[in-house]
Amino acid sequence: MRAVLLICAGVVAATGCRKSEEPKPGEQSPAQVVDLKRRAAAMTPMVRIPGGCFVMGTDSPPPPPKAASGADRPGKLCVLDRSRKESCYEVYDDEKPAHEACLDPFEIGEHEVTFGAYRLCTETLTCEPSDLSTDVDFMGDARPAVGIDWENAAKFCSWLGMRLPTEAEWEYAARGTDGRTYPWGEEPPDCERLAMRLGDEPGACGRFGTKNVKSHPADRSPFGVHDMAGNVREWVSDRYDPGYYATPAGVRTWNPRGPDRPIDVIVDAIEPGSSRYVTMPENSRVVRGGTFLQSDPPTAYRTTNRRGLDEKPNTMGPLISVGFRCARSLDGPAGADAEQRQR
Repeated sequence: MRAVLLICAGVVAATGCRKSEEPKPGEQSPAQVVDLKRRAAAMTPMVRIPGGCFVMGTDSPPPPPKAASGADRPGKLCVLDRSRKESCYEVYDDEKPAHEACLDPFEIGEHEVTFGAYRLCTETLTCEPSDLSTDVDFMGDARPAVGIDWENAAKFCSWLGMRLPTEAEWEYAARGTDGRTYPWGEEPPDCERLAMRLGDEPGACGRFGTKNVKSHPADRSPFGVHDMAGNVREWVSDRYDPGYYATPAGVRTWNPRGPDRPIDVIVDAIEPGSSRYVTMPENSRVVRGGTFLQSDPPTAYRTTNRRGLDEKPNTMGPLISVGFRCARSLDGPAGADAEQRQR
């Protein structure tokens, strides 16, 4: 229902009262939408990242993490490549091989998009609201916006005239040019350094749930970008393919944007030894960084850690620990021929 505010000035008999109406969601005037965008942008500060080249990925990822039972983490991801050849990947195998990527100048969010900023987009009906925005473990204007699928994350950034960062941009902003293991350097993660959780016992990094952005100043990249290791994982624009890094191996790439098609995940073989498979296209996007979740091993906070997640998961579960930040391109010395380099 439309809220009606009675604004009275002076004596009612002399001046009367005038009615000021707050618009319903989606019924803002152009000027009101501009104001909402201005307010959201003010809560979404950006950091300028100079163009440059860096080593993306790694040739020596850590061993797969152990499951709670002590056994190796179960399951491999098996896919069919364009030539219909089967390839299977353990956890962290998708970070190989290391390869050189070069980027034009860009800007990226100083921190993850917050619920305070995202809510303004939902008021225009451009973005769908998150069910977690009123959950005590996640709610708060300064907490990262979680419970949001890839499409709505992309919509928010577009609403502000920006976009989701590419995977290469995200890693460069987190890692810099010196190949550091964590955004801050080589020291291992701990409760004081980043928003993480190691258990339920006292001293295990505190309560379940997200923390306010920038609440752990040490979780800061060489470019001054915050929360790239802990708090929540983050959507990027690229499609996920565990074997994608093998494509540019040994070749310097400019502004890589990831695979151009979904992967075909092998569900089952028709019969043992058969070259025919039951496969399922998987519209996965890359998520980067670590989370507040207890289930994340310390190796998940590395700058090269990557994984795939359905653009629109069937349940809310995977999205409780996923947020996003925005990016935008900048004109620079290397910008004029960027389009040509991408061809």
